[in-house]
Amino acid sequence: MRITYIHQHFRFPTEDGGQRPWQFARRLARAGHHVTVLCAGDEERVSQLEGVTVRRLRIPYNNAMSKSQRIRAFTHFMWRSTLLAARSKTDLVFASSTPLTTAVPGLIGSRLQRVPLVFEVRDLWPSVPIELGILRNRVLKTSARALEAAAYKGSRHVIALSPGMAAGVKRTSPRTPVTIVPNASDFDEFAEGRLRRSETRRELGWGDSETVITYAGSFGSTYDVPWLVELAAELRHWSDNYRVVIFGDGTASAAMRARATELGLDTKELLPGARPKSEIARILPAADFAVSTMTSHPALEVNSLNKVFDALAASTPVIFNHSGWLPDLLDEKGAGIKLSRNPEAAAANLHQLLISGFDRHAASQAAYNLGKTHFDRDTLFKKFRDVLEDAAADL
Repeated sequence: MRITYIHQHFRFPTEDGGQRPWQFARRLARAGHHVTVLCAGDEERVSQLEGVTVRRLRIPYNNAMSKSQRIRAFTHFMWRSTLLAARSKTDLVFASSTPLTTAVPGLIGSRLQRVPLVFEVRDLWPSVPIELGILRNRVLKTSARALEAAAYKGSRHVIALSPGMAAGVKRTSPRTPVTIVPNASDFDEFAEGRLRRSETRRELGWGDSETVITYAGSFGSTYDVPWLVELAAELRHWSDNYRVVIFGDGTASAAMRARATELGLDTKELLPGARPKSEIARILPAADFAVSTMTSHPALEVNSLNKVFDALAASTPVIFNHSGWLPDLLDEKGAGIKLSRNPEAAAANLHQLLISGFDRHAASQAAYNLGKTHFDRDTLFKKFRDVLEDAAADL
């Protein structure tokens, strides 16, 4: 089957960013399908890897962009990918949000080629930006709602990344079939990192007695990463054996470095910058905890956060400063810890927990077991593949 896979933010393992599109695309190719990915990047090029053809359009995008720059990038990709999707000979169009504008090339491509569309909801747009007050213009809100409805109703099937997202799709389009395929844990990618944990700690200069807390992900406005800078400062009041390392980059980087300097923290140690996924796969298993931070808002609690699934694959328990289905699940299974949104209270909570006999080894094993049981990439891919193949067969 020929599949046109539309995803603006597609990344290879050698690049920083989520790997869901690449991992599913390569598995589709391995299963015998012909996959062409339409995505954006810093330069125009066509490349092939593991049987996947990736057509990258020169439309730069990064988290440091202003709101207007991001809108231009979304619009530019929407029109250019629409022209390509309209001309691509294919048997199925698969379009993945965000942004929601990927629905346009998905809908037009599927209509002109007379093939099914499967749409993937990675975030509930436009509900989230509307509820957060990011999208306020009445005309834009009405247009976005109309596009959302058209995307769901024009799809043979919708894939949602969490139960809350699936419920959001059903509220808009009750008759559209929806299957939940959350983000996944790539255990093979983290296998060497898990085996070389002690060696990696020595290479990174992390002491055996140190409690190392890492964050690896986006610095976007909804990810409350500055909270972690404050936590790092508060933890120093309890012990010198805490080390916080924040991998990533974005609009908040400069402000975070300035704040870290004010607090007397080593900015090079605390904020070393972004790393490709292949490097994070080596580093994350060496840490004692991974961190998921997020702005406190009910609209964000349905998120399916890549960094959490990476932590499970790394066998690393997760610290949360927010609510949601993932914090609840990991807390229930003994693979995660919920801390206060107040950094001072959070530092005290964590320190007290660790000195009172917290079993990190048991939490690490719980993280691994949870990921293997519920979120293994190979298992979830079968579910993903079945949706696409059934949609194409139901003509």
